[in-house]
Amino acid sequence: MIDFSLRISIFICLLCLLIIWQWKAPRTPLKQWSWRCFHNLSLLLLGALCVRLIQPLLLSIVAFINSGEGLFSVFQLHYWGQILLGIVALDALIYWQHRLFHRIPLLWRLHQVHHSDQALDVSSALRFHPIEILLSLCIKAIAILALGIPVEAVLAFDILLNACAMFNHTNVRLPQYAESAIKLFIVTPDMHRIHHSVRFSETNSNYGFCLSLWDRIFHSYTECAKGGDDHIRIGLPGQKNRLEASIKSLLLMPFKPPSTVTQKTSQQNKT
Repeated sequence: MIDFSLRISIFICLLCLLIIWQWKAPRTPLKQWSWRCFHNLSLLLLGALCVRLIQPLLLSIVAFINSGEGLFSVFQLHYWGQILLGIVALDALIYWQHRLFHRIPLLWRLHQVHHSDQALDVSSALRFHPIEILLSLCIKAIAILALGIPVEAVLAFDILLNACAMFNHTNVRLPQYAESAIKLFIVTPDMHRIHHSVRFSETNSNYGFCLSLWDRIFHSYTECAKGGDDHIRIGLPGQKNRLEASIKSLLLMPFKPPSTVTQKTSQQNKT
C-alpha cells in the first residue's frame, strides 16, 4: 500500500507541475486543448481500470518472488549494482519494445492510438490503448523474471519512466544551453517531438523515453527535423487530414481495417 501510494503521489505531483509549466510557458499554442486532454485522461482512466493500477503491484510481486534468481545473480553483483543495472536494463527494454511496436504491423495498430494525437502536451504521455499497456506489463514482467531485477529497481524505474514520459511530451521549450546538455543523457521534449512527426523517417527515430543514449547506440537518432523543429507537424505518419477523435474511435482504432496510412507505415517500418 505504501509502494502504491508513493507512486500515485509522485505521478500526480509531477503531472500537476508539468501542466502548470506548459500553461505558463507553452512551446506552441494548443488548439482544442480541453477536448484532447479529456480524451487522453479518459484513456488513462480506462487503462487504470485494466492494468495501470495493478501494474506496480504485479511487477513488484514478480520481482519479490524472483529475488536472488535470474541472470543478475550469475554475475554476483553488489545489491546496489543490481538496482542500477536493473534500471538501465529496463530502460533498454522499453526502447526496444517501443521500436518493435513501430516495426510489427499488429503492434503498430495498437501504438498508433498514441501517435494519433495531433498536438503534444503532458497529457499525450497518458494516451495509450489499454491493450498496449497490458502487453507492456507482460513484457516487463518477463524481463524482471529472466534477469532477477530487485523490487527496488522496479519501483524506481516505474517512477522514473512515468516522470520522463510526461516530461518529454510536455509542451515546453528548454533554453538552448539546457537542451544541449540535458539531451546528452535524458530525452528532452524537443528530441521526442521529432518522433511524433508525420514524416516516416522522423517518427521511426528517437524511440527513447528516458536515457537518450539508446538512439545513438542503435542508430535511430535524429538531431533536427526536416524544415526545422518549429515546423514539425504532429500526428500519424503520412497523415494529411485531421482525424475525428472520440473515446470510442480511439478504442476501436486497432480493430478497424488497416487504413492507407497504417499500411504505408507498416511498409516503411519494415524497410
